[in-house]
Amino acid sequence: MPTDSTTPPPASRRGGWCCLLFAALPVVWFIAVLVLPKWAFWYPVWVGAAIWNGTDGQGGISHLLG
Repeated sequence: MPTDSTTPPPASRRGGWCCLLFAALPVVWFIAVLVLPKWAFWYPVWVGAAIWNGTDGQGGISHLLG
C-alpha cells in the first residue's frame, strides 16, 4: 500500500477557449449575414486576398511561391 500522501496536480484545462473560438466563428458569420449581407458576403473574399497578397499588397503567401 502506498504511503505517499501528496495529491496529484489537477489536470490541465488549456486550449478550451481556442476550440470555442473556432466553433463560434461560423455562428457569428451567419448572424452577420442576416444583419449586414454585403459585408458578410465580401469578408471571406477580403480575408483570402489579405492572406494571399498581404495587407500592403506586397507580401503574403504569394511572395513565398515566387
